[in-house]
Amino acid sequence: MTEIDDRLLEQFFQPARAQQVEDNGFTQRVMGQLPDKALCLSHWWTAFCLLSGLLLFVVFKGWEPLLVGVWSMIRMVTHVHPVPFFMTLGVLSCLALLELVHRMERMQL
Repeated sequence: MTEIDDRLLEQFFQPARAQQVEDNGFTQRVMGQLPDKALCLSHWWTAFCLLSGLLLFVVFKGWEPLLVGVWSMIRMVTHVHPVPFFMTLGVLSCLALLELVHRMERMQL
């Protein structure tokens, strides 16, 4: 059904694809006049936020809760019953494989 729809859409838009609109350099002039200030400001804001986050991470010793969380997860995994753990791992692996196959099929179409 989708192949037929795709062909119909291709046929419908074929005349529009062949049509060329002359802009006499209008697009290049507009793109050349766009301000670079917004892009520069965006980069500065990103750098400021990143440095602020790193500074706060160091000031409030953010690595401590991370290490506590990782350590508690490691301790929890050692107390997990292996059968449900491996069953869950198997189900997740199958779902990941199905998703991979589905994406590969979509790429080929």
